[in-house]
Amino acid sequence: MGKYLEICNQDDLEQLRIKHCNELWSKRQALKIEILEDSTGKWGMAKLWRSWMKVTADFMAAQGSVMPLMVGKDGKWFGSRPFNSDDAHELFTSQWLGVDKEGARLSWAKRPHDGMRPADKGERFLAMQKHQSWCVEKGINLPVPKNSEYYEMENENV
Repeated sequence: MGKYLEICNQDDLEQLRIKHCNELWSKRQALKIEILEDSTGKWGMAKLWRSWMKVTADFMAAQGSVMPLMVGKDGKWFGSRPFNSDDAHELFTSQWLGVDKEGARLSWAKRPHDGMRPADKGERFLAMQKHQSWCVEKGINLPVPKNSEYYEMENENV
């Protein structure tokens, strides 16, 4: 049974060479390398998502949305603060991306972490379409730059 290694930069490649290749070659064992294309899309879509979360949070805060500073065991709130872009990101990532078949939360991150799985490009695109529709219903105007990955994908599906 083999090992799975993810190479994302020059340092990772050097570690592969030092730790694994030298050991295998010294034992005269074969090394099989499979190259897989990253399917999570460009960071451009994630950056656009974050800009949308800022616009959404500003709208929600202006409508009076707040977050508790602390919640007691009985569910009672103690203090509050304005709703911000991180709150919007958490809320709408959960709402629009959700979880996969195995129950792992889908994430905008490029690598798996904390039991989360990175959403693929299609899942991210779908989440953005859902959010854009929700914002249209609320009268929130979201920017969609013509040089963005989202704009390109949206026009491919016309």
